[in-house]
Amino acid sequence: MCTRARAGLAALSVLLLAAPLGAQDEAQPRPRVAPSGRVTTSVTFDGRVLPNRGWFTLTPSHSGPSRITIDYGQPHARGREIFGGLVPYGEVWRLGANWATRLTLDFDVRFGDLDVPRGEYTLFLLPRADRGELIVSRQTRQWGTDYDPSHDFGRTPLGRRTLGEAVRSLAITLEPDLPAEAGAVPSGTLRVTWGEAEYSTPWRMLWP
Repeated sequence: MCTRARAGLAALSVLLLAAPLGAQDEAQPRPRVAPSGRVTTSVTFDGRVLPNRGWFTLTPSHSGPSRITIDYGQPHARGREIFGGLVPYGEVWRLGANWATRLTLDFDVRFGDLDVPRGEYTLFLLPRADRGELIVSRQTRQWGTDYDPSHDFGRTPLGRRTLGEAVRSLAITLEPDLPAEAGAVPSGTLRVTWGEAEYSTPWRMLWP
């Protein structure tokens, strides 16, 4: 066989081998972003509450500093209308995705006009077109849609404002008031932002 024929045969063999490999590569699964992730927002303090209600600033390493923490599933808008659409007005919403949104308090905290003792809770949201309600439930570690009003610890009103630009991913933020005045009890704002709306209420450490 001449050199030219051998070269042609080799090129044909390469093409025949490459075709199945290319088709196989196209059939392989590709990575995709999940519809939601898990996010934690918190405010950290410089010590812990003592049994006599004092404040211990030299925090033992085994216990760590005190925190207010919210752990939630973070869904993404993906072009959908959020409040009044995906999240209907006047219906209790899981305030996140997948597992229930968890609130953990290392000390007593006031949200709006609701005093919540230290412990672990689940948060829900009742959105309306002009305001909302934050629902604090004693039931914990359940699936987010498993809302049972018999476990409600209490509710507090939320203000609502329309945003100038839509937020694509749900964001729950525990925003502290900083800088704080000397001797002031720690406080701040809890914000729930998604789509074109923000719901919010003040929070404040309950200190004797």
